[in-house]
Amino acid sequence: MSKTKTPEREQFPVWSTDQQSGVTRYSPLPTPTEMKETSLFGIPLKSSMTGQELSDNAIQKYINDAISELEHELDMYILPVTFSERYDYDRHAFTWNYNYLKLNHGNVNHVSKVQLSFSNNIEDDEQSKVFVDFPLEHVHVMHQEGTVQLVPAFGTSLSGFLLSAFSGAQYHALRQAAINNFPGAMRIEYECGFKEGKSPALISALIERIAAYKLLSAMGPVLFPASSTSIGIDGTSQSVSTLGPNFLKTRLDDLEKMIHNEKEAVKGYYQRRWLVDFY
Repeated sequence: MSKTKTPEREQFPVWSTDQQSGVTRYSPLPTPTEMKETSLFGIPLKSSMTGQELSDNAIQKYINDAISELEHELDMYILPVTFSERYDYDRHAFTWNYNYLKLNHGNVNHVSKVQLSFSNNIEDDEQSKVFVDFPLEHVHVMHQEGTVQLVPAFGTSLSGFLLSAFSGAQYHALRQAAINNFPGAMRIEYECGFKEGKSPALISALIERIAAYKLLSAMGPVLFPASSTSIGIDGTSQSVSTLGPNFLKTRLDDLEKMIHNEKEAVKGYYQRRWLVDFY
């Protein structure tokens, strides 16, 4: 029975096959309730002017905004997303380089389709225009880097590519066609993102801090009254001091530093600070 997708691998630690208990590497995505107990602990989440309390729905909006910011900035997906993309066919890469392709997104969970079609058909009968539907047993995936190659799972290879992926006539037809390149001929479907419950603790913490920073930046002036006020009655005065803007500025500065350091750590691991390409 043919596979419906390539084998999946852990996103973190990448390529791991077993983990000993004792270290919590994964953490659920933050919730408003959890944020009130951690990054927003001790902060009066109500208006100093009206007394209106900040709702969980409002806090959740900032969590959603933080997730969106992280996905846009780092091109990594917090929950699984399926992509269906097309790449140019190159005869040299196909013949000699095992059809090396750099996908548009990294941190791949699995590949579910690799096809070759010399047609620009995008209608419902697109499958009928597929020239070769490659068995997924032949698809080699580098999950974190987001690269795909076609490698023999059985049979023999010729000129750096596999004969066994074809049914004979298709292979010879492709050789005889002498097509050197064709726009969008390679069609690949794959999934990226962290599985439910498999979000690394660092990324969950980063989302929480970004959400807290956004919330305090927007709501700070409403949540915190002036630093001090003086009240005079019958010639006497009384001064009242509050946490005020100074505390808010300190908290925002601390969050900004943590966000910067954690983003650098995430980039270093998931984006692998070197160019992944083929020459």
